[in-house]
Amino acid sequence: MIKHLTIFRVIYLLVLVFALIHFILGLFGLAFTPILWNFWFFGLCLTLFIHPWTIFYKSRIFQWHHLIFQALSGFFALIIWFMIFFILSTVPDSSMPINLDYYVIREKNEIRIIRGFLLHEIHEYHDLVNPLIMKSKVKYVEKN
Repeated sequence: MIKHLTIFRVIYLLVLVFALIHFILGLFGLAFTPILWNFWFFGLCLTLFIHPWTIFYKSRIFQWHHLIFQALSGFFALIIWFMIFFILSTVPDSSMPINLDYYVIREKNEIRIIRGFLLHEIHEYHDLVNPLIMKSKVKYVEKN
């Protein structure tokens, strides 16, 4: 069984385990902080981008124009990643706290997650259990 575990299968399993742990924490009213979800989302997108290219290069003879296409597709993949990241940041009530703008307030032991966009910003405050886990229930909300 170990010989069938490639690096991509291990990464996909780690991503799945992270999501399962998040949903198990959700049963107890807890959630991972946005910094972990941001790394999770970036790692997932990077893996989903690199995996097809490794399959492609294993089955083809190396040619220079493939590098040009890979660079162009990397640029477009980065744009798509930013767009999805931005859209997930503006969703007002998401189960995954993927977000561009958040602040940890150590004095009050809470995290402020800013959702929405420009005129319709919503500041959600959550209690921190530890630096990587927060309570999923919103403590209070400020609307701008």
